[in-house]
Amino acid sequence: MRRLIVLGLLVISWQTQAQVTSVKIDVPAQPVEVDLMIYGQMLENVNDSVIYGGVTDRQGNVRQHLIPHLRDLHIPVMRWPGGTVVYEYHWRNGIGPRNKRPTVANLAWGGVENYQFGTDEFLQWCQEVGTTPYFNLNMSLHPDYEGTLGEALDWINYVNGGGQIRVPYWCIGNENYLTSRAARVQETDEQYAKRLKVWASTIRHYHPDLKLLGIGHTAKWNQTVLEESGHLIDFLTQHYYINAKVSDGEIQHPLSTLFAPMKMEAHLAELGAQLAVMNRQLGRTGDPIRLSVDEWNNRHSVEDEGKYKFSRQAPRRQFDVAVVAGMLNAFIRQSPHVGMANYIFPVNGHGLIRTVGNDDAYQTPIYHVFKQYREQMTGSQLSATVNGPSVDISTLHLTIDGDTRYDSVSFAAKHIPLVDAAAVRNGDGIFVSLINRSHDSSQRVEVAVPADYTGHSVWMLKHLDINARNSEDDHTGVTPVVRPLKAKRGKLALDIPACGLYIVKFVPAP
Repeated sequence: MRRLIVLGLLVISWQTQAQVTSVKIDVPAQPVEVDLMIYGQMLENVNDSVIYGGVTDRQGNVRQHLIPHLRDLHIPVMRWPGGTVVYEYHWRNGIGPRNKRPTVANLAWGGVENYQFGTDEFLQWCQEVGTTPYFNLNMSLHPDYEGTLGEALDWINYVNGGGQIRVPYWCIGNENYLTSRAARVQETDEQYAKRLKVWASTIRHYHPDLKLLGIGHTAKWNQTVLEESGHLIDFLTQHYYINAKVSDGEIQHPLSTLFAPMKMEAHLAELGAQLAVMNRQLGRTGDPIRLSVDEWNNRHSVEDEGKYKFSRQAPRRQFDVAVVAGMLNAFIRQSPHVGMANYIFPVNGHGLIRTVGNDDAYQTPIYHVFKQYREQMTGSQLSATVNGPSVDISTLHLTIDGDTRYDSVSFAAKHIPLVDAAAVRNGDGIFVSLINRSHDSSQRVEVAVPADYTGHSVWMLKHLDINARNSEDDHTGVTPVVRPLKAKRGKLALDIPACGLYIVKFVPAP
């Protein structure tokens, strides 16, 4: 094992500190690659200015002033048209002359779907943004709204039948396990698995090169699906939603939100172990089935007259930086069995970008998280061992919904450090992501990396107020800062403020 040195980052201290977090970075004997697809996004017409009134105007015309913001994110994949709306979405309504397309009620979310932003418009938009399109198929059981296998095959042929843009990723269904609602009819694991086998085998027969996604959920559900159709699919989807209560612009019970990504990670680890067994049984170790976290974000419930109400329009704040980065760190650590993830949504609702009127927009704090992770937190996964001040995870009511609601999740350790860390080797450099999950105190951190690396710079996204936000009047209230480092041998450290995110770059020593 190579000798380690501790590199100073911003604040030098030779004094003994009782409350210091040590982060040790090691290079594994067989590093695994972090898939860029974990930095994906999702679009859905949720009647909340995400598509219509978001990436387009109300008539489906693309808002060109948003394209540079989106292109600069280098989004690897974009899931569409949903989400819950796929149960009622019929693709033929969204092609052909736009003045002949129908306007129908949006059963899932209220409002309407006018199909002005249809298949061809979405594909063109993906090309402008520079992302890979990913389509979701309507496979439901509703007698009035269900999509047919023939309809799905026709859509694939329409999209991939010779055009310049091909769609490699196709998901069959969406949350088919949930209770019946609007156009959705609840299915058991056996029902879904048997129908998935028919759909996936037929699609695979005509289009063997496509990447097919089946619906994942609990360990029991996943086992049934894998046993029935594991030889036919490439991914199982998972959904996770952190929840944050906000009153008068301030987060309530912050630790329960800030540590919630740990529960998702524990669940992903258990499902990953299950996948490893099934991939061996299916003879797919060379082409393994992986997990796609198809939907995730930090939802806000905002206090209004004594009641907390879910709101997609609640601003993204500094504490969201810590939550979003915590989720991304979990995806990195759970490589390679997490091979894709799609945040909802890139524009407006929970979004990275907020529109202002018809021709202005600003970047929320989490925009900067995605941009920096996509640029630096790629390559091969490194080991990051963290020791320092911690919390007893059993004392927190972790506010996370989605697939963790249905499975019993256990933690490998009872005490979880306040500082979270993930590391990658990207090209010649090593990048270490450090998150302070404390809501009320800064944390001193010492980082040890292999001795043949030296500190280069640190990217910081922080604010003295964990509830700080960007706004229509102040686009840059929370914005990143980069500073160079002068690395020296010895016990050197940095201080990370509450809910702060630092990404430290190390380069080979001269």
